[in-house]
Amino acid sequence: MPKLRVHGLFLLLPLVCGLLSCSPEGPPVAEAEYSAKIVGDWQGTVGDEREAISFAADGKFVSQVRPRGFISNTLGQGVTGTIRGTWEIKGRSITLNIVGADDVRLLNKTTASTIETFKPNELVVKSGNGETSTFVRAL
Repeated sequence: MPKLRVHGLFLLLPLVCGLLSCSPEGPPVAEAEYSAKIVGDWQGTVGDEREAISFAADGKFVSQVRPRGFISNTLGQGVTGTIRGTWEIKGRSITLNIVGADDVRLLNKTTASTIETFKPNELVVKSGNGETSTFVRAL
């Protein structure tokens, strides 16, 4: 399947820092534990969009993407869409297979990123085009 830079590969809503675990502290997660430790809710910024993504233990994900800006950030306006699919980690590579999206152009697409850094509360991924994005674990 073709690789695609999905706007917000970690198609991912800003929340007040108090709702986030703001400290990425902790030892790096061992590569063998990536699939178990990624399960949960993450938030970050990809390009000009905020993204919240939930990885489920059954290999499914749901992501909300929205633009950044004063109104969007303060009032929660401007939600641009929900993306659903499956995820898989092999080594340092995470692949997202999109099976449901508000934007039909994204349906049945696959995208992959490399896990650059993985700590208990921080995930840094690098897309195929070299863009790096950081996500923090939501409480």
